[in-house]
Amino acid sequence: MKQSNNLDTVATAGVLSGPATPRSRMRMKSARRMICNVIVATAFIGVAVSAQAVKAASPKEAEAVAEQAYIYGLQQAIYYGQRWTYTQNDAKDNIVYAGLNQFSWVRKQITPDYPVVTPNATTLYGAGFLDLRTGPIVIEVPEITDRYFSVQIMDQYGIFRMIVGSPFNGTSARKYILVPPTFTGNVPADFPTTEIVQWPTLTAYGVVRMAVETGTDAEIKTINRYQDQVTITPLADWLSNGKKGIAQADRKIVKGDYPIPDGLPEYQFGQVDKQTPEQYFTLLSVILNDPTMPTLKDSLMEADMLKQLEAFNIGKGLRFDWAKLPPEQQTALEKGFKAGFESVRKTMKTNMINMNGWGVVRNDGGFETRWMDRAIIADAAWAAPDKNISHGGAFLFTDADGKPLTGKNKYTLTFDMNDLPPVTQFWSIPIYDANGYFVANEINRYTVNSFMLAAGDLAAQDGKLVIYVQHEKPADPDQAKNWLPAPAEGFRFTARFYGPYAALTNGSYNMPRAEKAQ
Repeated sequence: MKQSNNLDTVATAGVLSGPATPRSRMRMKSARRMICNVIVATAFIGVAVSAQAVKAASPKEAEAVAEQAYIYGLQQAIYYGQRWTYTQNDAKDNIVYAGLNQFSWVRKQITPDYPVVTPNATTLYGAGFLDLRTGPIVIEVPEITDRYFSVQIMDQYGIFRMIVGSPFNGTSARKYILVPPTFTGNVPADFPTTEIVQWPTLTAYGVVRMAVETGTDAEIKTINRYQDQVTITPLADWLSNGKKGIAQADRKIVKGDYPIPDGLPEYQFGQVDKQTPEQYFTLLSVILNDPTMPTLKDSLMEADMLKQLEAFNIGKGLRFDWAKLPPEQQTALEKGFKAGFESVRKTMKTNMINMNGWGVVRNDGGFETRWMDRAIIADAAWAAPDKNISHGGAFLFTDADGKPLTGKNKYTLTFDMNDLPPVTQFWSIPIYDANGYFVANEINRYTVNSFMLAAGDLAAQDGKLVIYVQHEKPADPDQAKNWLPAPAEGFRFTARFYGPYAALTNGSYNMPRAEKAQ
């Protein structure tokens, strides 16, 4: 494993403990049952189990700890892998490499040649990782009055601690400063307290979204000009530049220097499906020793998890070596890893809110302790919001009869024009192949959205908006106008609702089913 020169250790909290009440004694008697039942991460709030107890535990109990560790750490593991991709993987074919404190910008509408899972062609993105090891970071955003935009910043636990933009605090030009816990100086007087963000770690992931309404060349150029005016500047450079952000085009790329576990470059793309138990737990050990990614303060639940992981030599100040583990511990980690993977995938489908056949992701926040919710978002749509403040989403995998969607059939989605998806901003319904990628088609249409309806690119008749979802172009010209080309084989939808009303997040909206054409 390659190590950087600044790899330090981080402190962890104490162990969950309490007085021996009758209730706690009862919990101790059922500890084995509780540890094995980890389908829902938040159920694992019981009596702390020490590293020594784990070592002496039965194989099933050790496997349960490993399963819980998978659910606990999946979000952080993907964060680490993505950070390597954006800041360290400077391979020529890596289109998102940007280095530290810079955004990788999508400067045209996303099409099948952009290798991103479940993309959205109704926004142009900018995304990248912030490095706060040398001090605060200043983010500047220009005035944008003609479209939706947002700037959202996430920590390694998937918690968005900064969400700003047109629906949240207006369209004026603004500057924000992220202040790390290690900073001892004074924040410049230029920043109102509403735009000072006390950041809990030394790393962050940022994503900027700007709505694409028509997709014309002129509109894309306008958005590109806005993108060029968004700056990310270390405070020291901001001050020396006359208290102004430095345009990204004028800054050199600074490559990240984080430790690179063996195999990460090979398994990071498609990480969840590719990584092995050895790779995952090796990476988790690196993460727990990364000074830029400290554990949560005062989290008894996390402290309990970390104490148990010490039995496998995973944790602060420990050097994990898979090859040196006893065979029974390797087996426990392998079985627990597999069980955790399967538990997340199963719960992903069974724990969604049913919205007339569409699965609404539960984005209620609380990622500090709701590990299963955190893991599901990480697996299904990493960096999606932890709360429905910005936008919500819904998946559709089956038709009205409960059968998998396939391009061998023809379907319709029928909206009542008096009951369109209730949003303050816009809605978008992209179509993907079974693996979540856009598939090329003859009219270059990969989504239907509210902008298209407003512009007349989609036609409603008799108070209904009927979307024709099929592989071949409809012969009827009216149907062809509302055609959403489907892949030849299996496919799925992942709808987005920007500024959703409650009906779109609690499942009470009557979202149309995919009706198979007769």
